[in-house]
Amino acid sequence: MSGSATATIPQAARDLLRAAMARHEEGDIAQALAEARRALELAPAFADARSYLGSTLITRKGRYAEGLAELEQALQAAPDDAAICYTLGWCYEFVAHGVSRRPKRGLDPPELYRKAEAYLRRCLTLKPEGKLKDDAKDLLSSIIKEDVG
Repeated sequence: MSGSATATIPQAARDLLRAAMARHEEGDIAQALAEARRALELAPAFADARSYLGSTLITRKGRYAEGLAELEQALQAAPDDAAICYTLGWCYEFVAHGVSRRPKRGLDPPELYRKAEAYLRRCLTLKPEGKLKDDAKDLLSSIIKEDVG
């Protein structure tokens, strides 16, 4: 978890997010999503739970619009969280790549790539460290190459 405003998040919500992640590791994605939603019922501004829910909806369920909306809400709850900005960038790139291969109404790959680039740049301006910084730089570099190519 990125630690965004965790002091104001009830312990029960944090426990539910941990349970969601454990279910995810076990391969029970439906139960993981249910646990994350229960965490959000207890703490609607729990950015880490929204980020988890959004990225899982995108990557495991292909529910792009719903997942991106959850991630945008996570950012509203924690606007200066580099990890959430990275996750938004990564997920926008993931959706752009998927939509490039199998078009979906209302989703424009060039616009999705632009958003991915903007969120990754925002992540880097927040001065992340270590692997997060390296991953953001690498993904940004690949997006810029794709956008040009």
